Amino acid sequence: MLEDLFGSNTLVKVLDFLLENRFWDYTKTDISKHSGISRTQLYRVWDQILENGLVKETRKIGATILYQANMDSPIMKNLEKLSMTIADEKNRKILQEESVEIEVPA
Repeated sequence: MLEDLFGSNTLVKVLDFLLENRFWDYTKTDISKHSGISRTQLYRVWDQILENGLVKETRKIGATILYQANMDSPIMKNLEKLSMTIADEKNRKILQEESVEIEVPA
């Protein structure tokens, strides 16, 4: 939903993915794949994500670290609220358009 407001830059794509999938953990490879970006693009924003506490390590599988959205972070909490507000507004507009279409006599 953040992409609807902020466009589709790398950081926004990653944050959107993390928020939409906040209950599960992912490797960096999975995050880049499901966000629709390359690993190189992910690594360009990863330090910024870590420095702002937007993700947390959840577990290790061998040498692989899995990450999850850090919903204890005030930033992520506010981004989640913003994302929900964007979704609500988008859905409200869709419902209004559908009700107009339904009210038109056949």
